[in-house]
Amino acid sequence: MAGRVAWSKRGALPLLALVALGLAAPGLAGCKAEADSAAAPAEEVRPVRVATVVLRPADDVARYPAVIRPRVEAEIGFRIAGKVVERLVSTGARVEEGTPLARLDPTDVELQVRAAEAQLASARADAANARADFQRYTQLRQGDWATQQEFDRRKAVLDKADAHVRETEAQLKVVANSARYTTLLADGPGVVTEVLVEPGQVVAQGRTAFRIARLGELEAVANLPEHQVAGLPERALAVELWSLPGVSLPATLRELAPGADAGTRTFQARVSLREPPPAVQIGMTATLVAVQGRGGAVARLPMTALTQRGHDPAVWVVDPDAGKLELRPVQVAAFAGGEVVVAGGVRDGERVVTAGVHKLDPTVKVRVWAEPAP
Repeated sequence: MAGRVAWSKRGALPLLALVALGLAAPGLAGCKAEADSAAAPAEEVRPVRVATVVLRPADDVARYPAVIRPRVEAEIGFRIAGKVVERLVSTGARVEEGTPLARLDPTDVELQVRAAEAQLASARADAANARADFQRYTQLRQGDWATQQEFDRRKAVLDKADAHVRETEAQLKVVANSARYTTLLADGPGVVTEVLVEPGQVVAQGRTAFRIARLGELEAVANLPEHQVAGLPERALAVELWSLPGVSLPATLRELAPGADAGTRTFQARVSLREPPPAVQIGMTATLVAVQGRGGAVARLPMTALTQRGHDPAVWVVDPDAGKLELRPVQVAAFAGGEVVVAGGVRDGERVVTAGVHKLDPTVKVRVWAEPAP
């Protein structure tokens, strides 16, 4: 009896262990599943900087810095030498034809006029005396009281006296004109763009004293590099003013320099503005835009957006809704500064990755990175 009880106790121990193990098994399985779930990393979503594709006409556009200038700008100077005693206008003044600009000291010229008048009076007196003398010898010659030789000599003296009168009259007119030239007058309507004389200054004959821009047609003056000169006449031209953003003025090529500037090795082009608004003023900074149409459409993207698929250029196109990437080959038309001109392979409105393109692959999950608010 005692031996049966002992066996029962020894047999019950394994049975209890199996029951406890069965009850603990679901708990152990749950812990293992939680551990596996914690060990599995979450799928990474990488932010990317993008640019939106904007298709524009595939025109060849060249831009050159320019300055607004008048078509006619005259350099005005005194026609005689002298000392400036008065300046009557300043830079920016509007003048009309005949407006006094400056005056010279007239003292010396007035003395020259008096001297010329005296010389003319003397010449006329000599001519009157020679004429009276010739008339007497004419009467003597008619009565054979004078020789032909003396008559001819008296005739020559009279002709010389008359010629001297005409000479002194012309000299007097020149001096009288010089007296008028002591006052410098504007020869047409315009704007004074530069003043180069001041009172007290002694100026030489013909030296530039004022620069006057004629009112009327305005032009944009630009300097072009030699490799872009030949095609300029075939391009459509326009002028954009820095002071009037968004305003484009149509223009026409009027003059293209036949030779290069010795210092800059560029060719000067002058284009006429068609009906410029009143806000356009002389000296304003502008941009000469020369467009040559080529057909089709292109997109300008940052150079950093360009990568390769095999040996062909490509870009990463982002699907913002799905967060997926597509490596798409593109056709590169040109490189302009820090941009690449794409002629095919992308559509208007698509988004293209512009940074870190060499570290991406199609399996990467991405999202469009937004600039933080300032």
